[in-house]
Amino acid sequence: MAADTLKLPDFALPWRTVASNFNRMSPPVCSRRDFLETTSSGLLAALASPVLLSQAAPPSSSKPPSKWHEHAYRRAVIDMHIPDWDPKFLSRFDPTEYVRNLVRARAQSIVCYAQSHVGLFNYPTKVGEQHRAWKGRNILEELIQRCHEAGIAVVIYTSLIHDRWAFDHHPEWRMKMADGNEFGRNSRYGVVCPNSPYREYVRAWTEEICHQFNFEGIRFDMTFWVGVCYCSHCQKRFADEIGGEMPKVVNWLDERWVALQRKREQWLGEFAAIPTSAVRRLKPEATVEHQASTYPLNWTFGVGTPLLAQNDFLQGDFYGDALQGSFVRKLLEDLTPHRPYGFETSFSVDLHDHTAAKSEALLETKASAAIADHAAFVFIDGIDPIGTLNPRHYERMGNIFGRLEPFYSELGGRRVRDIGIYYSLESKCDFKSNGKPVLQAGRTDSHTDSAVQVARRLLANHLPYGIVTSPAQEKLADLKALILAGVNMMDPNEAEAIGEWVKKGGCILVTGGTSLVDKRGRRQPDFLLSDALGVSLKKADWNDREHYIAPTTDGSQLFDEFDETYPAFCQLYGFEVAARTNTKVLATTTLPWPAPDPTKFSSIHSNPPWQPTSNPEITLHEFGKGKAIYCSSPIERMDSLAETFVRLLRLMRDEFTLQAEAPSAVEFTLFHQPDRQRYLLSAVNFQKDLPNLPVENITVRLQLPKASVQSITDIRTKKSVPFAAGRGKTSFTIGRLETLVALAINVQ
Repeated sequence: MAADTLKLPDFALPWRTVASNFNRMSPPVCSRRDFLETTSSGLLAALASPVLLSQAAPPSSSKPPSKWHEHAYRRAVIDMHIPDWDPKFLSRFDPTEYVRNLVRARAQSIVCYAQSHVGLFNYPTKVGEQHRAWKGRNILEELIQRCHEAGIAVVIYTSLIHDRWAFDHHPEWRMKMADGNEFGRNSRYGVVCPNSPYREYVRAWTEEICHQFNFEGIRFDMTFWVGVCYCSHCQKRFADEIGGEMPKVVNWLDERWVALQRKREQWLGEFAAIPTSAVRRLKPEATVEHQASTYPLNWTFGVGTPLLAQNDFLQGDFYGDALQGSFVRKLLEDLTPHRPYGFETSFSVDLHDHTAAKSEALLETKASAAIADHAAFVFIDGIDPIGTLNPRHYERMGNIFGRLEPFYSELGGRRVRDIGIYYSLESKCDFKSNGKPVLQAGRTDSHTDSAVQVARRLLANHLPYGIVTSPAQEKLADLKALILAGVNMMDPNEAEAIGEWVKKGGCILVTGGTSLVDKRGRRQPDFLLSDALGVSLKKADWNDREHYIAPTTDGSQLFDEFDETYPAFCQLYGFEVAARTNTKVLATTTLPWPAPDPTKFSSIHSNPPWQPTSNPEITLHEFGKGKAIYCSSPIERMDSLAETFVRLLRLMRDEFTLQAEAPSAVEFTLFHQPDRQRYLLSAVNFQKDLPNLPVENITVRLQLPKASVQSITDIRTKKSVPFAAGRGKTSFTIGRLETLVALAINVQ
């Protein structure tokens, strides 16, 4: 049967996908993996038959609707980062089989490669260089036509900054380190500077793609810095816009260093605007996105607020555990200009391993977790160098998407989040790096570490949370509590908005140096939130040191086995503060036995507590109608005080919308869907060792004071779930949870 007769069965809905693959770069190029790796059967079995494909019911339109990304949740990426130095490369590529595999996988969209990290194009280009395998053939156009005939939305893939062809042909475009050496030399990757004339090359081929092809979206991958670039183009821009030489020593309390970082964020946003503007001008119906997995990564990537405006929605690839996935999905949800956003992961167990695949249980659990957060799920596969694909991968995803299909049409609405984790895109750094040369500073990020650990505590206690990246009133209005953990930089307007929210009845839990330094790197004389916190700064020290946290009489109920004699051991930094009048001190600092020199000690293995002090460690202050708790040490990162951290939250708010009795591996999410007069509750079982062991008889209690529950329906089985209701509270039992359960809480 001719390839152009390919049709997609009616289970497919048009949707969109984003390709975001990143292989570890050899030093000195930094890798996103520092964060990313933390952590119907009969029909599908017959899809290999081209006869069946040709006879399948055609889609309602020969081309997916323009807003495909609002409806499709099953997305695919097929990486094609293949060079052309060997004539065998891509020699067996078959567009018909390519689309047949997407059909097997039930994919609603695909990322089609126009170009890749190697910088070669998959169509005859007048701007760059075409891949030799195609011999003038327009393979991209063939793929687009076949995908559209099959009802699959097409997102064009391109790679920015990571461009081996541009690196090899234009040495003057290369990024350079502080010592003058080039990033990526002698590695597989060639990286070029977005401040160089490379930006005009990008504009040219973006316009060429827009003029030549008909597509639903375009993805610009790798829009980030691999490090601080000191090439002549960057140095000139800095001199013109700031003045003087670019600083080469990291210091987050130095305005010039912080100005450089803000310029890097600004320059990256301006660079991204070049291809984005071209697409929006020439292809206004198409969606635009830039790689989004870098938003939770450290400062070196230079990804911040300026890049957001260049996206219609966010989508990023992540390879970590359940905690990482939960955190980043809620971050993307808060940042994305439009929903749904996309959560992406590789089919392979590791991007270095071309043949081993993630288990069906792991892929289904990750896809289920995406459903619970109302995100699109994107799987990434990699093409073989000769151009073939492993059909087993697509059969596996087809089985998974088939089982999960009943859930996708139920998604949408607004997340119910009692607790917000404040996450600052300008705070992704660590003050312990101050004074180190750029090449020796490392890439630690104390703020993200703290925020992720807060998420861990909330997940373990089944407290519904979300990420908050700005103090806009619409983002704070639905919160019962806001946690600001080690927010390294905060401007006065942010602190003022949060303070006003507390006055009106909000509750905050603040740790470390939050609100002491503004976003220009200027240390303030006192915390900008000092009035709300009820404490004043005496001494700031971001260096880690051994000390103990001892509960006072007022705070004793918050601690388990710890007391004044046996306080909690802390190896992290801590600030010295003074409590103001009417501020209750819940814990104080105890110092360890002093050690005159390394050979003198009180106990050979440890430094036991010795000297109690009156220095406040944890305080509680009532501010207007609200409350504020301050912790001078980042206790969110102390496993020994995990329960204390949650008790502090409950000290401010003793009732939450959702409570559940379940193992910590189970995450609950709740979305309000007023247009359907209901809430959608999801429970995901994501255990460390898979496949999951089923969890039986989970008790769930909801407090929906403005709604009366009329019925509860299991989305998968369509069966009614018995419940008890009274005084604004509803309780019921989830009898068995294997991986995913979703319940429609119908209200009046």
